[in-house]
Amino acid sequence: MTRSSFLYALWCMGVLGLYLAAASQGYSPFADGGRTAGAARAYGPTHK
Repeated sequence: MTRSSFLYALWCMGVLGLYLAAASQGYSPFADGGRTAGAARAYGPTHK
């Protein structure tokens, strides 16, 4: 494995890790408001 392919694999794992962390926390860069409920309760958009 060359150095560039190793760095590319490391970068891909970093992006995947950030994606999984954002998915587990319910983070969205496009949401207007933050999470309003805890992880135990269901939550959704607050606008009508």
